[in-house]
Amino acid sequence: MVVDRIEVYLDGASEPLAVLREPPYRLKLDTKGIPDGEHVLRVIAHFRGGGREIREIPFTVNNYPDVLVLGVDEGGEVSGTLELRLAVGEPELPVEPVRFNPIWYVVASVVLLGGIWAYFALSPATEAIVAQVAPPAQEGAAHGETAAPVAAEVDPEVMALGEGIYAQLCAACHGAAGQGIPPVMPALAGNPNLRDAGMVIDVTRNGRGAMPPVGAGLSEEELKAVATFIRNSWGNAFGPVE
Repeated sequence: MVVDRIEVYLDGASEPLAVLREPPYRLKLDTKGIPDGEHVLRVIAHFRGGGREIREIPFTVNNYPDVLVLGVDEGGEVSGTLELRLAVGEPELPVEPVRFNPIWYVVASVVLLGGIWAYFALSPATEAIVAQVAPPAQEGAAHGETAAPVAAEVDPEVMALGEGIYAQLCAACHGAAGQGIPPVMPALAGNPNLRDAGMVIDVTRNGRGAMPPVGAGLSEEELKAVATFIRNSWGNAFGPVE
């Protein structure tokens, strides 16, 4: 069938918005002149020789500008005084980034540190490193070493200085009583490897295995003091570090 004309009506109007007689059949509909709300577009195609076809298309007009509210989230929990930013019909208004809740920094830090600890605690390589750095006191005794040697006199002031440094830098991992956190951090109490003062100084200054270089910022006097304290506490008696 050949189309004679197409009439376009809005809602229940008796007069058409447009009458289209030649293809291509196109119509520009300016919704700014239509009230906001529900509407129906009615299209009637008339054919030559008689007959017609009707198509109705419901649609909604919404030309009101959007209202943008910054400072409170939908469904969010608030308290105290809020400072809100309001905008109407300003799509270019930059949206402020959402501030990260500080509690998640704490959670993320705990998860990260826990993962690092678990890696070192469960890694066979770490156990091998710890075994080289600080084998148990019993192993030293098995090789004929004396577990509690008689030490030379140690300066109490040096011990006091070393104790303060140990409490600040070392106790978190090696324990207040030198018990350590095996297998990651070896026990210092009753450890025959502490006989080697140079090794104690080197590991404290430069770190080794899972231990970071906690003593990198210490002076020579402070390094000797903390090494002296470690070598002469919790059953150790290896004397002062010269």
